[in-house]
Amino acid sequence: MLVKVFEADNMPDALKKVKEALGSEALILSTRTVRKGMGVFRKPIYEVTAAIDSSEPAVPPRPRSSSKQTPATRSDTGEDEITYSQLWKQRKVVDPFEDELRELKNQVASQAASQAASQAANQDLSTVRGEIDELKALVKQLSDQPAPQPAAPQVSPPPAIMTREVAARHMRKPATNNSGSDDIKEMALLRNNLTSYGIEAEAADAIEQYAWETLSPQQMQDQERLKEFYSDAVQSLVRVTGPFHCSTKQRRVALVGPTGVGKTTTIAKLAANLLLQGGIRIALVTIDTYRIAAVEQLKVYGELMNVPVEVVLTPEQLQEVFARHQDKDLILIDTAGRSPKDDVSLAELNTFLGPESGIENHLVLAASTRDSELQSTVENFSRLPLHSLVFTKLDECDQRGSLLNVPLHQDLPLSYLTNGQRVPEDLLVADPAAVAGFVIQQQ
Repeated sequence: MLVKVFEADNMPDALKKVKEALGSEALILSTRTVRKGMGVFRKPIYEVTAAIDSSEPAVPPRPRSSSKQTPATRSDTGEDEITYSQLWKQRKVVDPFEDELRELKNQVASQAASQAASQAANQDLSTVRGEIDELKALVKQLSDQPAPQPAAPQVSPPPAIMTREVAARHMRKPATNNSGSDDIKEMALLRNNLTSYGIEAEAADAIEQYAWETLSPQQMQDQERLKEFYSDAVQSLVRVTGPFHCSTKQRRVALVGPTGVGKTTTIAKLAANLLLQGGIRIALVTIDTYRIAAVEQLKVYGELMNVPVEVVLTPEQLQEVFARHQDKDLILIDTAGRSPKDDVSLAELNTFLGPESGIENHLVLAASTRDSELQSTVENFSRLPLHSLVFTKLDECDQRGSLLNVPLHQDLPLSYLTNGQRVPEDLLVADPAAVAGFVIQQQ
């Protein structure tokens, strides 16, 4: 049996290379995504390991000297030929039949070394095929896939049919005669669906791989089942902090972020919601002295809710406010909008909210902003000790994949979401189901 590894920028191209090199009778042993290069944004490469019965080549050999031929694998001369030992070490998931396959490899090697005539070779091949049948029987017992139709008792199934059956089990889809066209269609369907939700490559790769390992062929064709699967996947990937809870120790929370993302309004929503729950004493603080309107707006909210509002100009004054309001359970701090690219402004903010301040910094981001800008904003504000992310303006955008893309890439949880201007109604505690609803169901 000839085993080869193929690499391409996407799965359809990789499957095409398998077909061109080994023909439509090839056995797909494994698929995986690897990343080549350095850094976080290194390019993903799709790797397909395939095999063919070397005694019956599926396609005639092609000349290797053609200038138009593109190498499909890691070697300069063509596809790598590897041993079974190397093959199974490459698999991301440990195969439950590895011991049987290792024994099969040893028997094939021993038989190949001792064969001296065509009759002996035919007997060896028959033995190998019998052991493959035994392995297929084991797979049948543990798999929830429908069992293939048995071959006529007097005739062994031809190698091509067995190859497609084993490949179908590995790919969790039925055997076909279209040389992988259904694979390509289903891969494209998955990727198009995820793209339509605004989910970018890093998260999409994880969801797509999990779909191939989990869903049956019939479920792949069911759009409602796919939506349910996507929703479950998003819920499993996103992290959340849960709502604010106040213990015996005073909690100090600051909202930071760029200009115009809704920090002051979100402060008011948080205070109003917590006051409605009852039993929580709150004070509001602003260090946004750049905008008089922001200070006045917070004072109006404070008067309406009957909570004190403090204005501070220096870190020392902020500490004095903490001492003056020791009886409060929660202090909410509003800050001036800062440009993510203004190093001086961010350094100044760090003097108020740095690691020694004892303040939780929640970075506020507008969901209507492009993902690339959101990622850059988080990275620049990370000079502050960030506790979590707050996403606002969910009502102003159709695609909300950033709710998954940014937290997943930056490894930060979500705390709150806002989807309107009303105080206090348009505030939601970020929980996995709510995030999935915004991203997948597009609520």
